[in-house]
Amino acid sequence: MHPQIIAMAAAEHVKDMQAEATRGRRVREARRARRGVITVAAAGRPVQPAAKLPCPQLPCPTLSARAA
Repeated sequence: MHPQIIAMAAAEHVKDMQAEATRGRRVREARRARRGVITVAAAGRPVQPAAKLPCPQLPCPTLSARAA
């Protein structure tokens, strides 16, 4: 093929890739706007129940110096 045709095809390919990346970026931004921004701190936190129940296990008895 002629070098100019190859260069034109490569330039068209680059433009297509840039347009696809821009579309993907806009879709992600719109999705984030609908969901709300997820921060790293919020994403790492486990979901907590509404009311925390106390632990059913009784605390350990205190140890004295003589017992050790």
